[in-house]
Amino acid sequence: MVLEFSEEASPALPAASAIMIRHTSQGMETLLLKRSDELKHMPGLWVFPGGKVEVSDEGDDDLEQARCGAARELQEEAGISLPAETLLTFSHWLTPVVVKRRFATWFFIAEVGSDDPVTVDGSEIVAHEWWRPADAIRAHQEGQLPITPPTLVSLHDLQAEDDPSVLLSQLGERSPPRFFPRVMRDGDQMAFLYEGDAAYESGDLSRQGPQHRTLGERGIFRYVDSD
Repeated sequence: MVLEFSEEASPALPAASAIMIRHTSQGMETLLLKRSDELKHMPGLWVFPGGKVEVSDEGDDDLEQARCGAARELQEEAGISLPAETLLTFSHWLTPVVVKRRFATWFFIAEVGSDDPVTVDGSEIVAHEWWRPADAIRAHQEGQLPITPPTLVSLHDLQAEDDPSVLLSQLGERSPPRFFPRVMRDGDQMAFLYEGDAAYESGDLSRQGPQHRTLGERGIFRYVDSD
């Protein structure tokens, strides 16, 4: 199971993730890390480097503390050292209230060199791979790369531009999107509805109109954005 559901709402803990991109002869690639199968939370999933924001993470507000936390987690999980101020704000995700472990997660993004080494601890993180975003999406939909909806949506965002410098320039001009999914069940399928979806307020999946959602069944997700 990718998500653990609960009937009781729990508070969302602050968290941060760091999306690394690099330019190669094959195009832009992004770094994914494989979590150990032995972990209780999200075992075996491929994720961006990240984790909970700690009290020791410095910053004048929640965003800057999260930026510091993302830089720290990047060092701890992938062995990549970057100044926190070089991390560009990418998006914000708030875990649905029906999920047992909830996080308010800021995602950040930065470019690294094509030959910068990645080092994982072999315990919590057991492997790493660089992926072209479109290839990662395809591998997931073929059942070869288990990921969560926020990772999938982020990969779709990344595949819009193949030049890291152009992508970062475009991201710097936008307001980071915020996602507070509303989870609905439709038979064996789950729908994660985002703001802008015609069914977001009502929860009526049959309602006609624009779709902005992730659909999932048996751990395989598909992102739909009709705008």
